[in-house]
Formats: sequence, C-alpha cells, structure tokens
Amino acid sequence: MPKLDLSIIIISYNTREILTDCIKSVIKHTKGIDYEIIIVDNDSKDGSLERIKDLENKYSQVSLVDAKANLGFGRANNLGVKKARGEYLLLLNSDTLVIDNAIKESLENMKKIPDCGVFSCKLLNADKSIQASGGHFPNFGNVLAWQLFIDDLPLIGKLIPSFHPQLASYDRNKQMDWITGAFMIIPKKVFDEIGGFDENIFMYTEEMELCFRLRKLGYKTIYQISPAIIHLGGASGGSVFALTSEVKNMLYFWKKHKPKWQLPFIKAFFLIGSLLRLLIFGIIKGDEKARSAYTQALGLIT
Repeated sequence: MPKLDLSIIIISYNTREILTDCIKSVIKHTKGIDYEIIIVDNDSKDGSLERIKDLENKYSQVSLVDAKANLGFGRANNLGVKKARGEYLLLLNSDTLVIDNAIKESLENMKKIPDCGVFSCKLLNADKSIQASGGHFPNFGNVLAWQLFIDDLPLIGKLIPSFHPQLASYDRNKQMDWITGAFMIIPKKVFDEIGGFDENIFMYTEEMELCFRLRKLGYKTIYQISPAIIHLGGASGGSVFALTSEVKNMLYFWKKHKPKWQLPFIKAFFLIGSLLRLLIFGIIKGDEKARSAYTQALGLIT
C-alpha cells in the first residue's frame, strides 16, 4: 500500500461526541499533506464504535481498529501504529480540536529539527489560554519536593525542575524532558526503533517513560509555541485511578530505569507524601476521593 506523510492515531474510550468533533476538526483544518486517521476503540460502551463506523463510511481518511478490550493508552497506540502507513505518527487525544492547519505546520517544523524524536505544539484550554504540557524527568530532588509540597511554595517552587507541568514556562520554544500525550508527532522509524510504548504501563506516565528512552538514544523532545491546538481535557487527571496509577507507574519507572539502591528512598518519599495527603485531604478536609486514593497508594507502596 502507498506510503503517506502522516498517520494520525486517536484512542477512543467512551468519548463519542468529543471524538466526533476532534475528527471533524482534523479533516476541516488539515490541508496540504497526505494523511490517514486510525481510531483505536478501547471497548467503548457509549455508542462510540457505531459512530466511528459511520465516520469511516463518510470519510476516506478514517479507519477503525476495534481493540475489543480496554487496552489503555500505550497498548492501544501500539496497536494503531501496526496499521499505520505514514512516515510520521501523530498521537492525538480524542479531546482535542485542531485549528489553523496546525498539523501540517507542526510536521514541517519538526522536520527542520535535527534528531527530533518527539514534537508537540502549544496546547490551549477551551478559552484559548495556554495549557502546560510535560515537565522534567523525575529525580530524587523533584520527587521529594513534590511529595512534601515544596514545589507548591511561592518562589522556592519555581526554582525546582518540576516533574509536573509548570505553566509559566510554556511561552517559548524549547527542548523538554517529556511532553504530554495529547499531541505527539514521532517519526515512525523512531517509534519502531524504541519498540513503542511500554505495555506494562496502562495509563499515566507512559509518555514520560517513552521520552526517557528516546533521550537515552540521543533523540530530542521539542515543544514549540506555534502552531497551537485546543485540548479540552487539560484539567483532568485528579481521579482516584489517576492518583494511584501515577504512584504505581512511578515506582515501576524507578525499577526499570534507575539504580536498585534508589528504590527504597523513592518508596519512602511516596509513603510520606501519601500519608500527608491522606491526613490533610482525606481526614482533616473529609475528601472521600482523597481518602480512597491515598489509602490505595499506601497499599501499593507497602
């Protein structure tokens, strides 16, 4: 089959309406490149599968991969890539809206950067304000600062290279440690070279772990302020599942990539942090979600 410039891979999981809006925005605002849209459905129960089939019949660019199970973010993207015909891959969240031919411009910008392994454009909230994307790789210092709330402090927090996105630093083009998975362009040969996403990570931290492996091979992760797309889900991630998954996957990351002697210290940092959050948010403030999340987190650590 003929090669294309770009394969756009979107993971679908019970997001029928915003997925539809996303696909329509891609088709409306993507000009001047040959592309395909591969939608991997993770066993949605809201009618998404039927909607995707309708879109597949309506638009020649669209094709469906029915995962028949909830594979999570990384495994589902790996599955979509197996079908991809593009020289480049765009991993695009279903809760995004493309504007101003941003995909073509991003692809052209990436091609100009030597050794660029991952590229992200600027993400905007629904009101067009800037949204933070990505952060620094985790280390002893920023994990401890995170767990002790030090990176939340005025002035001091700004001096710490935070693992989590810090909004103030997204007003310029720069090389980053990692970027969030809402919009990631990766050369397919590079994605294949590193073996795609680690399928042991169901969701959360998977894009950081991918960027970490790319860095070890000498590839750059680049963020640019132009063009831009809208990411409607940028404020999400505070669910019990998200909170516990982040702890679980950070411990997995340490076991996989860091010296063994460091793991007990990282566990201790997360243990202290989870106890503090359980006390402050779960008990003192009476937040049931926090109580459940940090009780589960303590079980993962101990």
